[in-house]
Amino acid sequence: MRPQVLRDPSEEHRTSTWLELFFDLCFVVAVAALARGLHHDPTFDGALHFAAFFVPVWWAWMGFTWYATAFDNDDVVYRATLLGAMLCILWLAASISGLYKGETLSFVLAYVAMKSLLVGLYARAWRDAANVRLFVGLYAVGNAAGAMIWLSSLLVPAPGRYGIWALALLVELVTPMLAVRASFRDTAYAPRVFHPEHIPERYGLFTLIVLGESVLAVAAGTAGTGWYPAVVATGVFGFVIAACIWWLYFDYVGSSGLQISPRASFFWGYGHLPIYAGIAASGVGILLAIEGAAETTAHGDRGARVVLGGGLAVYLLAVSFIHWVNRGSLDDRALFARLATAALLILVVPLGFFISPLVFTALTALVMLALTTFETLSTDVPGDPPAG
Repeated sequence: MRPQVLRDPSEEHRTSTWLELFFDLCFVVAVAALARGLHHDPTFDGALHFAAFFVPVWWAWMGFTWYATAFDNDDVVYRATLLGAMLCILWLAASISGLYKGETLSFVLAYVAMKSLLVGLYARAWRDAANVRLFVGLYAVGNAAGAMIWLSSLLVPAPGRYGIWALALLVELVTPMLAVRASFRDTAYAPRVFHPEHIPERYGLFTLIVLGESVLAVAAGTAGTGWYPAVVATGVFGFVIAACIWWLYFDYVGSSGLQISPRASFFWGYGHLPIYAGIAASGVGILLAIEGAAETTAHGDRGARVVLGGGLAVYLLAVSFIHWVNRGSLDDRALFARLATAALLILVVPLGFFISPLVFTALTALVMLALTTFETLSTDVPGDPPAG
């Protein structure tokens, strides 16, 4: 057991630990469960449910990720707590299928249990890290209040229960802003509580987790279909889409916004929610397109077009927002190229109702490939502004 004190925010070679990678692995199950729900109901209502349920899953990951970058001391108590949180994540993931059916008890209890563990970590940090007590105290109180509101929602029948969830999430989302703002008055540590290199790596790893759903869709959708040419070709174009998503994010989504100002840091961190949701939705769209090409599902045709095109458009709009946060300017060819591509994908969705899943997926892949090629060949559109 070691004191839960603040880590040096300027330490070199601050990389993700093996425990953090294990922690992220558990979220693969939760993201997959959310994707299955959208796959079974690729309608407007299904997309709304997917987006709404994605928020608490993403926020659960966010809470422990930002705590770890500041206070991970890797002692027995911390390890045991994080392993307990992983068990709660698996419990949460197992509850998602019932959540789509209106069964909320298990999901709420799993989420509250996970939040209680996070509150315990902040309470321990409050005891040991005397120089940032106001900061960690506000985090502890905010997360505890959010957990209590989640728990109280069980007393309210649906659909009012979902309104209570929204209130709880609002409290949790606002808490970091209040804590950081208050910490500026409390300590000189405030501008650098979180490590500026560790956080981008953690976000990048979660991007890979979500992107893995697209890769899985290509393999799972193609398996057992008899290797029909249309199915194989749709799978190939689906992989091209996944590759373009990866290329655009890891080459051109920088992290300088984390060091510009506290406001830019929050824009950068919270702006990744639609990035993750858009990537996950596009993975479902790829699977639906492959199934539609094999004619194995009744909803494959229309659902694939809306989910795939809409998911990619959301991803590009979110990436454009992060690009603006990093550069602080709208005068950028790459930004306009992404916005134009997002608009084109939205316009292509209705057109896709009149063409086959293969043709629609191929057209979407070519649009993404054109954008990736443009950004790759352009030498003046880095993710971050040049140093100096």
